[in-house]
Amino acid sequence: MGWTDQPGLSGLDKEFRARLEETQSELDWVESATGSDLISLACRSLRIDPTEISKAGERFTAVELGDRSHSELVDSFSSYFPAGTSLAQELADEVQLRRAFSDPDPILNIVESRVETAVKKFPREAADLKVGENRGDVLDPFILAANFELLSDRSLPRTIETALSHKVLMKIEDMIGNMHETVLGAMRGNFRVPEPGRTTGGSKNVIHPTFNPFPGADIGQVPIDSSPETLRLFQVKNKTGSAKGGDGKRLGEQLRALSETYGADTFYVAIVGNTLVGHRSKGAVLRESPRTAVLVGDAALQEMTRSDSGAELLLRVYRRAFKTVAAKMPYDLDPIVSEVSAEFQLIADKHEDDLVEGWLHVAMGGPQEEQDSRAGK
Repeated sequence: MGWTDQPGLSGLDKEFRARLEETQSELDWVESATGSDLISLACRSLRIDPTEISKAGERFTAVELGDRSHSELVDSFSSYFPAGTSLAQELADEVQLRRAFSDPDPILNIVESRVETAVKKFPREAADLKVGENRGDVLDPFILAANFELLSDRSLPRTIETALSHKVLMKIEDMIGNMHETVLGAMRGNFRVPEPGRTTGGSKNVIHPTFNPFPGADIGQVPIDSSPETLRLFQVKNKTGSAKGGDGKRLGEQLRALSETYGADTFYVAIVGNTLVGHRSKGAVLRESPRTAVLVGDAALQEMTRSDSGAELLLRVYRRAFKTVAAKMPYDLDPIVSEVSAEFQLIADKHEDDLVEGWLHVAMGGPQEEQDSRAGK
């Protein structure tokens, strides 16, 4: 009997159980392959003859080679390529991608598509800075004042550059925070937990083998060698502050229920960070689910990727996607800053060359009927 045939898992949807078995097969390949096999796979993807360079992997298993740092891989490959080319770096990239995914292309396509969508929404003209996608999301005049006085030495162009950069970075933060689960869930040995098909008993917290098998988990992982019958389930946040302290009790209850129902090992992880100090919901989770491991940063990614280079494996996907999209959809902030600054200068000119006072009146003024619910009654 395989681990997916255990009583707690046998009631899962057949298609989902088939995905679990496929996940196990993807992991089995890399755990049984040699370093030379992994290099050959990466070379074929890059259309490089692997005959000579595959020798660089002879002393390693595929896992050992794929877990080496990016810089170590580049050093190992450099002597096989002409100086001044980027082929060693490209092969190091591909080795790490093939270590992490049985087929990186679909996940790269997903990430690139989401990056393109985000770039299309980057501000390109003054109107994009003045008001966000929501009409009520007006550029805050009080933050603009702080930017102007504290950050930009009272320079209008520098103020605009800082404001635009902040808006772009906020969109990037939202984009990346929403992609970690997708990318990590596609890695070898991992699977995405299905979204609830419908609520059971009016609550998404109730476990149902078909409609809601793993409430409280985002990513699942097939068993490790030391616990060959134990499913592993992860609740994933971007940072330790992503979940409020009040969420901890509910998350803890969910993780405890998963452990009791499936005999699963449970994890509550934050991807970005280097310490649990200040974790806003750790205590509440552990009070409800003492057996849950709370992890952050490298420790979290080592567990989720089964690799000491877990953070690099995750970064490799994003850097490849960012480079591809940057070449396809370049975004040059300098000319945008110049054009937007010129328009904001017109606002400043109307108020004795005072950007802050000018924008205050634009941002706060308007017809009373649009600002007061009592107007017109």
